[in-house]
Amino acid sequence: MSGALRIKVHARDGLAVAVEIDSPRVDPSAVFIGRTPEEAAVLASRLFSLCPSAQSIATRAATGLPSQPNETLALLCEKLTELLRASLLDWPGAAPAPDDIATLRDALSLLRRAPDAAALRDALARLAPFFACQHAEAAEDDDAMRLSPRRADFLTPDDDVLVIDALWSDRTFCRAPALPGRRVETGIAARRGLAHGGLAARVAARQAEMLDAVAAMTNLCDGGAAPDLVSRGAGYAAVDSARGRLYHACKLDASGRISDYRMVAPTEWNFHPDGPFARLIAGARIGEGADAKRRVERLAFAFDPCIKAEAEILELAHA
Repeated sequence: MSGALRIKVHARDGLAVAVEIDSPRVDPSAVFIGRTPEEAAVLASRLFSLCPSAQSIATRAATGLPSQPNETLALLCEKLTELLRASLLDWPGAAPAPDDIATLRDALSLLRRAPDAAALRDALARLAPFFACQHAEAAEDDDAMRLSPRRADFLTPDDDVLVIDALWSDRTFCRAPALPGRRVETGIAARRGLAHGGLAARVAARQAEMLDAVAAMTNLCDGGAAPDLVSRGAGYAAVDSARGRLYHACKLDASGRISDYRMVAPTEWNFHPDGPFARLIAGARIGEGADAKRRVERLAFAFDPCIKAEAEILELAHA
């Protein structure tokens, strides 16, 4: 389980009683200190294997560098890349057929070049049977788990200043971010206002998000208005990345080099030890053995962690 998001679920008679979440992720912010903004932006694009465009754009914006042409298109292409790749390769269920993998490879190749919206729509259409199977598997687990409805609380641009203040007030904030009295969620559910979303609803929203990304690319390439994906403030930036709201904050010294740097990624909000994922899984009827492990990992997948989630089910003895 090295390098994975470890989820330990304590269960009794098939019911999730308590959840522990352990993330191996480290805070990379210190690597930017002492560098110029230009150096930091280049480093960000190379340092992060997932969402490098979002990370580099956030670094540019936080350090005060001007925006570059086609930033929005780059973010949309990256969003579709991440969603497609994870949907086919990370789903804890039926494996994609060889033809599906070939379609994925073709789509990812298109996204690395000038995106062809018609070809991307065709790729999504060819993957529809796989997505339908995925949704059916999710619906079966929903029926079994009987997830309890919870009040949705989403991270929004209105929270940006609070988040940046918290980042500067506490260097450890990035490990388990929380706003006072709240355990917010970010990502697809937040973008789509998915209140009380169970597993099947989240899988369906993920598929709709991919179609919307292609539609936004088409609109942008046809000269339409660009969606607002980057928020710039004094010494900080928030980017609406594939997995949710990504924050970077920066302080420069008198020579224009970075003297301090902070960031918080979407995964840390969604997988806070007492965050939205933990609260949703608590009390769920996950079952036992392999079924329980699969259901927990599927629900984790639906919250879109940036590293693989692996579940361990610990059966509690009766009192």
